[in-house]
Amino acid sequence: MAGSTSGIRVDYDDSHVQAALEKLFKTVKNTRPMMSEIAEYLHGRTRDHFDNQQDPEGNAWAPLADSTLERKQAQGVPIDKILHGQSLHLRDTIFPFWSDDEAGVSTGPGTDAYAATHMFGDESRNIEARPFMGLGEEDEREVLAIIEAELLSAL
Repeated sequence: MAGSTSGIRVDYDDSHVQAALEKLFKTVKNTRPMMSEIAEYLHGRTRDHFDNQQDPEGNAWAPLADSTLERKQAQGVPIDKILHGQSLHLRDTIFPFWSDDEAGVSTGPGTDAYAATHMFGDESRNIEARPFMGLGEEDEREVLAIIEAELLSAL
């Protein structure tokens, strides 16, 4: 999965997915609809990660630091959800993208630094990584199923 050049970028390479894609590109002339389906799937899963407060493998995000909890309480911001400030701005500015040979999700304009901080953490500011982009095993299976369905319909 890849982000735009102005956003954060998380690349995901897997030999199973790559082999299926190579076969697909040799068989199917118009891959854009399938890539759109993959991108939309990844977009939904990324939103799920925010809502479930989990990384792509289903592991819970690190809890908020006591200082962050205190600051949020003082500001009247809900503290029951991590990365859900007064709005869902970061979650809601992630968007799907696709082309003939690429599918993924990207951060919205102006959110790339904020997204990178939370995706990878910031040791200097004592911010834990809370990954929200990427493919878990379940996602890999679903992407492969989308590719395989496209291959079968092309035969």
